[in-house]
Amino acid sequence: MDSASAHRTRIQMRYSDTDMMGHINNAAYAQFLEIARMDYLDGLLPPGVRPAAVVLARLELNYRREVHLGQRVEVLTALTAVGRSSWTYAFQILADDVVSADGSSVQVHVDADTRRPAPLPAEMRRLLTAALPDTATGVLS
Repeated sequence: MDSASAHRTRIQMRYSDTDMMGHINNAAYAQFLEIARMDYLDGLLPPGVRPAAVVLARLELNYRREVHLGQRVEVLTALTAVGRSSWTYAFQILADDVVSADGSSVQVHVDADTRRPAPLPAEMRRLLTAALPDTATGVLS
């Protein structure tokens, strides 16, 4: 991931994010990524250009190092692929500028009534596609 072009989201950690071992609980990482995904879209899409409903279809998370309360945590998010109804992010979670976790996620736009995948709204698809870096992996179905 090119950290210079990745979207950066600062995470405010809470005491409740920690576990009995004194480090951030693994479940909190998923919340950090949700915050970063929403922050990314808020920065990319103008008001009114939002999918009706989105589901998280896949979350891959690799834990690299412990993170402790009091460290400065940031999530780097990069768009890697845009498909007909889905898009993919790569991410890194940094604690004090050191990669502590990395992975990817796939989000799917769904029809709110049928709960089935539905094509991305045209303007959203255009903006997502325009945000793909030159090194992106490609297009999903």
